[in-house]
Amino acid sequence: MSAQDLQKPPPARHLILPFDLREDPGAWFDPKNRDILWNIFPGTIAISGGERFLQLQLRTLPPKPWPLTIAGIPLYLHLEMGQTPHLLPRPVSRKNGSIANDQNGRDMKDWEPLFHVIKDHFQDLGISITEVMYLSNVVFIVLKDRDTNVNKLPWRAANIGCHYLFDDEMGRPSAPQARRLLDPTPGNPDNSQYDTLQPGLRVVSSYLPGSPGMFLSTTTGLLIKDEVGNEFMTVAAHGFPGECGTQVYHALPGTGRDIGELIMEVSHTDIALVKLQNTETFSNVTFQNNIIPEPIQLKKLVSAKNWKLISDICLDSPDTGFIDGQFMWTAFQAIPYNDNSPELQWVHTTWSYMGQDSAINLPEGMCGSAMWNEDGDVLGFFRYAPTEGVMKDWCAGIAADELIKRGYTLVNTSDRT
Repeated sequence: MSAQDLQKPPPARHLILPFDLREDPGAWFDPKNRDILWNIFPGTIAISGGERFLQLQLRTLPPKPWPLTIAGIPLYLHLEMGQTPHLLPRPVSRKNGSIANDQNGRDMKDWEPLFHVIKDHFQDLGISITEVMYLSNVVFIVLKDRDTNVNKLPWRAANIGCHYLFDDEMGRPSAPQARRLLDPTPGNPDNSQYDTLQPGLRVVSSYLPGSPGMFLSTTTGLLIKDEVGNEFMTVAAHGFPGECGTQVYHALPGTGRDIGELIMEVSHTDIALVKLQNTETFSNVTFQNNIIPEPIQLKKLVSAKNWKLISDICLDSPDTGFIDGQFMWTAFQAIPYNDNSPELQWVHTTWSYMGQDSAINLPEGMCGSAMWNEDGDVLGFFRYAPTEGVMKDWCAGIAADELIKRGYTLVNTSDRT
């Protein structure tokens, strides 16, 4: 992490071309543009594209690393037709009818009103759904049960298509997991103890009762403040279960230091607030790395509604160091009030594509990491990354909206050392 391998030239993560497929998705039909795409990789035999991915079929795959994006959109390389990073549509019959026909759901900046229409409609139908994802020209609705009567599912909502997925193919854990460590040596994590706290450091729970030497490991988030100026460090709530108490340690229990106490969880978001010890200093500044060599002062929490689709997203964790991906779309995900309640709390979430075959490098210990861009804007917090299913190689985050609407803001730490 931090200054590791700064002497090495960074791999080409983004290949800039004379055209941008985000601004003009049809630009790849232009013969001169297609000639460029044909010649990026030897042995290209087919090109397909759209608004979200550029897909190249090759005779053989080139050595890694591969670019994350080409001409502004994520790249996907494959050997056989039919392989795709796209969510495969599972539409229903148009005979099922439509809802919200008086609205235009295409390219909505704020689609939350449409979400509520969809949520309320399914509640009236008595059909359980667990997530609604908005992709500008279509919504994907995640059904809880495989035996749902598909003849009741609306074909369109607000004049855009409704496609369906099942909850068991989303690949998400039943509850987000912190990395459970006895000997913190998997891979090459950064378990160093830093004098000044900042985003992307190791934080851990007390030892688990009945499990000598075992603890839960997650990542520092940000320093935020409430409306009256009280300051808190954010962490992943599930990394500090009740049986471990409320103390937060950096970098390891026993040999590390007690940096603060968990005060509360921001309801149903998995974001917990830590009151730091008076002796601790937290700086909202990122680490330097071989891709962004200068540290970035994080400036503000930004609503996902105002974040440009298919744009860079960055994060840093003790397990991965700096990594980047592409913010793709937003969703609302259902979180049960508690284990015994059928009631659901809907939380504003984000989906970012982290690159082909990236799932193996997205461990549970990343939970709580802030997600930001080079302008210092913060989109939210890493929650989990599916290792299987239709969202493999993606990561789900809690949108900063969940803090913004509760009155929290980012602390300006530019004058702190």
